[in-house]
Amino acid sequence: MTVKVRQLSSGEDLSAAIELLQRFFAEEGFSTPAAVIAQNTRTLAGLPNCALLTAEDDGKAIGVATLSLEFGIEFGWSAEMGDLYVLPEWRGKGVSRLLVDAAEAFLRTKGAVGYQVTVTPFAEEHHALGQFYEKLGFESEGRLILYKWLNSGGV
Repeated sequence: MTVKVRQLSSGEDLSAAIELLQRFFAEEGFSTPAAVIAQNTRTLAGLPNCALLTAEDDGKAIGVATLSLEFGIEFGWSAEMGDLYVLPEWRGKGVSRLLVDAAEAFLRTKGAVGYQVTVTPFAEEHHALGQFYEKLGFESEGRLILYKWLNSGGV
């Protein structure tokens, strides 16, 4: 296995990362349109406090992760890993760990003190992702995260 992780920028061909993210959203049952995923991926790749990472085997994208930093009074710089997806045939081979390691290296360069992931009920029920993330060093803070849409139609 010769998997390498790299950070993509807005000037590169993002089609493989976009395809992986669209597949991830579809598999998880999200209703976000493919065009919105594509546009938001292009935007994220150009933001200095965000990262779009791909895991590649011999130049073929097999996994993707996204990161977004924010500044708050409680922690200073912190972040969210909004997405982490690896093709099913590559799961269990350490690809997620490589993406997480690269994510953490990026976040350290930005001065982040920590980061969070959100595990949806679907992901927990079908993939036991809570246990997966705990193995990677994540732990629950016991906080409830609520979300409010600012437009009437959601996405």
